[in-house]
Amino acid sequence: MHSKNSAKPRIRMTPYLITVGAGLSLATSAIASPDMEKAAQQEPEESEIPAPTIDTDGDGTADAWDRSGDGKPDAWDTDGDGEPDLLDDDGDGKPD
Repeated sequence: MHSKNSAKPRIRMTPYLITVGAGLSLATSAIASPDMEKAAQQEPEESEIPAPTIDTDGDGTADAWDRSGDGKPDAWDTDGDGEPDLLDDDGDGKPD
């Protein structure tokens, strides 16, 4: 007779446990959604150096950047690898 009484609480708890389990699985899937994974993958791309925009030597190829936004170049790519090699951090218009 004791075994019949102990089974009732388990039977009454089953719907609750199923509901909690389903809720936790939905919350986990919402946390690991593909949108968040895409956002995490895009962050490193934003830190890449943009292409140069100014042609300082007149050869038809952009080789300098205007990082300060004043219309004058303040970073130069001297070896053609697409990354700035010379920087003007003091604002005098010449590489430091």
